[in-house]
Amino acid sequence: MTNLIYQNHKRLFGYNEELRKIADSVLEKEFSKITPKVAFTTFALGKAYKTHGAILLLCAQGYGEDAAILTRSLFDLSITLLYILKDPTNKRVLRYFHYDSIIRKKMYDYAKTVPTFNKLFEERKIHPKHGDTTTEEVEKYANLAQEKHNYGRMGWSDKPIRQMAEEVGRGGAYQTVYYLQSNISHSAVRTMNDYVKARNGGYTVDIGQGESWVQEDLVASFDFFSTIISRCNKPLRLGIARQLNALTKRYLGEVEHHNKETDGL
Repeated sequence: MTNLIYQNHKRLFGYNEELRKIADSVLEKEFSKITPKVAFTTFALGKAYKTHGAILLLCAQGYGEDAAILTRSLFDLSITLLYILKDPTNKRVLRYFHYDSIIRKKMYDYAKTVPTFNKLFEERKIHPKHGDTTTEEVEKYANLAQEKHNYGRMGWSDKPIRQMAEEVGRGGAYQTVYYLQSNISHSAVRTMNDYVKARNGGYTVDIGQGESWVQEDLVASFDFFSTIISRCNKPLRLGIARQLNALTKRYLGEVEHHNKETDGL
């Protein structure tokens, strides 16, 4: 089944593999001038590379539904990157980084309500290890971050992913691909169609390998990963614009040709 899935979608796998080769050519580059945006951009590129690789592995094995969950996270990352880099200042990227203090405080606040964890905190106060951050320091940095950025209840950006997507021109992808993938991520009732089949007056559980979601994942993951690489090119000075443009042009031509063939059926 695995080989058949790959053969049935060989061209889409091929475009995604070419995209990874372009990324391979720059991932070992060392960046000497580290700014907040360069730091975030290198993180985004590295995370996207690993997630994209996992998507291809799952698709080749016939686990398209699980690959769709990762494709959704790749979309999240691409929107976060586009949204942060759209800001000509460092305000958004610093909001992103400083929000870590807010998350840590929430984790510490919860842990202190659990006797086992609270006991560990008390023991670490008495016998601290090198590099430890105390609960007092966590509280201090969280308060400073809150005073500086005035975070609300919607996370680091104080905006839902939908609004961020619309602001960077990816509202269409949110309304279509992302929305459908969210059904799988959140185990919505529509997801039952991918795992349970009605047969002979009853139901069977369909948990085998198959081609469900594979094509959609390959198309969407190329889109999101290429968007991330393309947007990383300028701030990281990767020098791969020509390669990316040539590959994307061939890929879009392939997709357009496939859509015409499908419409004619």
